[in-house]
Amino acid sequence: MLVQLQKITKKYGTEPLFEELNLQINKGEKIGLIGTNGSGKSTILKIITGIESVDSGVVTCQRNSRIGYLAQLPEECEQQVRAYLLETFTRLNSIQKQLTQLEEQMAISECDLDKLLTRYGQKQEEFQQAGGYEMENRLEMIANGLIINHLLTKKLSELSGGERTIVALARILLQENDLVLLDEPTNHLDAKRIAWLEGYLTHEKTAYLIVSHDRLFLDHAVEKIVEIEDGKIQEYKGNYSAYKRQKEEQLEKLRKDFEQQQKEIQKIKLAIRRFRQWGHEGDNEKFFKKAKQLEKRLEKIQKIPKPKDETTKIGKKFKETDRSGKEVLRFNGVSKQYDDRILLDKVEFSLFWQERSAIIGENGVGKSTLLKLALTLEEIDGGEIKQGTNLKVGYLPQVIHYEKPNQTILQSFSEACSLVEQECRSVLAKYSFYSDDMMKQVRFLSGGEKIRLELAKLMHNEVNFLVLDEPTNHLDIETREEIEEILEEFKGTMLVVSHDRFFLQKMFDTFLIVEQQKIRKRVGTYVEVLTSK
Repeated sequence: MLVQLQKITKKYGTEPLFEELNLQINKGEKIGLIGTNGSGKSTILKIITGIESVDSGVVTCQRNSRIGYLAQLPEECEQQVRAYLLETFTRLNSIQKQLTQLEEQMAISECDLDKLLTRYGQKQEEFQQAGGYEMENRLEMIANGLIINHLLTKKLSELSGGERTIVALARILLQENDLVLLDEPTNHLDAKRIAWLEGYLTHEKTAYLIVSHDRLFLDHAVEKIVEIEDGKIQEYKGNYSAYKRQKEEQLEKLRKDFEQQQKEIQKIKLAIRRFRQWGHEGDNEKFFKKAKQLEKRLEKIQKIPKPKDETTKIGKKFKETDRSGKEVLRFNGVSKQYDDRILLDKVEFSLFWQERSAIIGENGVGKSTLLKLALTLEEIDGGEIKQGTNLKVGYLPQVIHYEKPNQTILQSFSEACSLVEQECRSVLAKYSFYSDDMMKQVRFLSGGEKIRLELAKLMHNEVNFLVLDEPTNHLDIETREEIEEILEEFKGTMLVVSHDRFFLQKMFDTFLIVEQQKIRKRVGTYVEVLTSK
């Protein structure tokens, strides 16, 4: 046992985040921690590290155990990236410093050379035993895997936020920890880096507790799923796909048990009514006693909670509209550049009716720009873009801004869809917006709430070409799956930019690969397209 949380209660104000929560992490375990946004996943990591306290309960850590934690960005400073990474080898750095001091002393003519050489040899042996000569090799291996070699000579202050996050991840991996806590480690990582990280974590003997919304990453990197739901923890053996199967089996059993118990309760209630009726009709106390016995039996029944209503996810259909022409979009020799940087050079491709196409490629190659060009939100520098006939476009940008931030959800939806209030309320309920939410101003909405609201608007306008820029970004897994269910109902053409590999594998059969200023169109699943590249 490395870490044990026993009957942990954590409150914010008077509201409990979780009560009497238990969790144990053992040596070498690879655990994925999942739950809706706000359920307390990051808080659990902070409780383990001691950053946050608990209101009650006990946190036990194995004596002398080393815990690494990836959470926030390192501060901007003038320290060189290589020095920042190697700084983590505290013992080795101390020995290396002593070796340097001994070398300086040996350079002095009146020194006791024999004594210093003996001491130097001892320190070299200590350095070797502690893995000193492997330090650079380990750094090189991790720097290659996370593709940060080109950053090693730079200062931390010169890096972007995403680059600093990747460097912080490299530093954590370099450390010799017994347990590593990772909070969304795949943020800012492209597919190549994620694939390397999956392989690295799989072969490491270190224990990992990972908070992630990346379902494919959880499939490849963990052996146990821990879910926080309604302030309680439930554990599932296996990866994310195994968790989904077990969860569905549990839910199905709960539905059957609930239905069976409801039938039993109804039978008892009916018997009680009959005994009371017979007691009144025959003026017979015996029937009243039997009714009383059944009432006591009914009180003792431990009620099975009603399974979560899944019906809100059903019936979310896009409003039927006329189809567009066969060719929805055509790029003829399209070029685009910013200053001296060429993003697209004489690009050619076509998109056809009902194709579900995803744009993929490395960060910075121009994926979002491609969407904006297709929608004429940006001008091309050369070539021609043709849009198909009868095209009715619905666009969901990566960053959603509201021109009227003080509008309520109800007002914003009503204005976009021209529906009366009762119809708006009925539709919005299908997107998990209930009476208490209607008066919430749109400026206070979370990322997931914004996307649900905008999809609700798009679904009730006549759209036959849906263009989405990172629709699942920063969403919890439950919301991602709800959005996937919504999009599965769409019958038109779809063009999407996304880094969510699970989403790409599940939803798309056509891919536009942006690479070296060109675009290649490939048909197949995401995995097939990646392996054929």
